[in-house]
Amino acid sequence: MSMRSWKSTRNRLALSQQQFADLLGVHPMTISKWERGVLEPNEHQRGLLRALSEAAERGLKASPKHYEPLRFLAEVLAQPRRGTEIDLGTLSATNRFSGMIVEIARGDVMSKVVIEVTRQVRIGAVITTDSVDRLGLEIGSRATAIIKATEVIVGRS
Repeated sequence: MSMRSWKSTRNRLALSQQQFADLLGVHPMTISKWERGVLEPNEHQRGLLRALSEAAERGLKASPKHYEPLRFLAEVLAQPRRGTEIDLGTLSATNRFSGMIVEIARGDVMSKVVIEVTRQVRIGAVITTDSVDRLGLEIGSRATAIIKATEVIVGRS
């Protein structure tokens, strides 16, 4: 991300520098320095900035009348990551969860693939290693978990 995209993200979210600083846990002057290219965010801050940028791309905006920083940040982090660009309209399964691959445990025949849908939701699947290769799956790539099950087990939380 560049300094211009941070300012663009902030503007698309309809946030002031003060509100943006509150979300990121920094001083408003730090936001100004990022936007002018005087200072760079650290790795943790860049992760939050990426999540905020994805939320802005989905059209999320802060409500000017009822803005609560913690609630807004929770909404940003609870949103699914950017969806994949494949047409799933011809499938009958309605449980589709787009996310990013965060783990692949390769075996000779079968491999475990874990897709992070949100920061709190991960879906694991065991598929053939041939499918992993054929689909070009790798850690950090986008994928969609399509769940079609005849049984659902429910437990008390």
